[in-house]
Amino acid sequence: MAMDGQVNYLYYLAMAKQAIAANAKGYGWTWLTVPAEMPVLVNATRAVGMASHSSRGVRHSNPYWVLDYSLSDLGLFKVGRRTAPWLRHAAGEALLYPPHTPYWEDMSSVKPPIRNAWLMFCGGPGAGLDTLVRSAAGYARFVDPEGRLGRLIEQAAEVGQLEGDGGFWKAMGLLCEALDLLRHSVPINVDTYRIPATILPETPTLATAVTAYLREHMAQRLSLGIMAGHLHVSVSTLSHRYRAETGESPIATLIRLRIQQARNLLMKGQRLKTIAATLGFSDVYHLSKMFKRVEGRSPRQFVKAINAPPGPQRPAAARAGRVCASAGSPQTTRDRRRIL
Repeated sequence: MAMDGQVNYLYYLAMAKQAIAANAKGYGWTWLTVPAEMPVLVNATRAVGMASHSSRGVRHSNPYWVLDYSLSDLGLFKVGRRTAPWLRHAAGEALLYPPHTPYWEDMSSVKPPIRNAWLMFCGGPGAGLDTLVRSAAGYARFVDPEGRLGRLIEQAAEVGQLEGDGGFWKAMGLLCEALDLLRHSVPINVDTYRIPATILPETPTLATAVTAYLREHMAQRLSLGIMAGHLHVSVSTLSHRYRAETGESPIATLIRLRIQQARNLLMKGQRLKTIAATLGFSDVYHLSKMFKRVEGRSPRQFVKAINAPPGPQRPAAARAGRVCASAGSPQTTRDRRRIL
């Protein structure tokens, strides 16, 4: 009987979670903090060389951020100065270099074919990459056990080869995925990170089931008793286990989800009265009170802020393209980079 109860419990959790996609009334997010300089892709290349370099210490320096990925063993590299120690660039690793960083490569001992791929882009600080590279080191290494990062770089290069300028935004999407992997990498040593493994389908938990239920019934008057009955658990189990998994109560989550959606609807220009009715608030006063408690400002102050003239950040973001363009053309950069 105990096993049957556990099976039923997991079944209800799974069914509740599926309701997010099937029946959810609405959800989303409003991004208000935009980096002053956004990443912009300049070059994506996959290269194969049938002969290794005959000389030691081939020097490189680029005006862009460089994410250099080893599809095969790339021999040795050193960064910053000629007297720096040589380090191994093994297969399945990416090296991230900030703009104008001098680095040297030695592939004289590598057995061909030599295969590597790279991305060049500007706006690295906008993605937080400057926090990953110590100035004393001049680079960051990313170990990629599953090849996730390498595949994205190869796909971006293929898009460029097949679609040219018309594939820019598709390749930009792949750059963003690659940068997201870098941002979520795990430190494993000094200047070395591990790209996270593929996320497997998670086992249904009470927290995911409750979130699914709250999204589906966001506009309804809800209580712990109603939620517990839907999930076939006691009110005590719901309260204690949910707080243990999330750090907050189900009601606090409900309020937070409603306010998140209120922000999204305010961005679309909907009236407070309509939003209050849509999201289950008793009236505009109730919505405004909860909004200010969560956001620290009233809905009207929120709307005033998002409708304000662009501040200094937005022109800076607009300048990102010009800064990137002035750093050098993709062809010039490709000439400076080795072509194997």
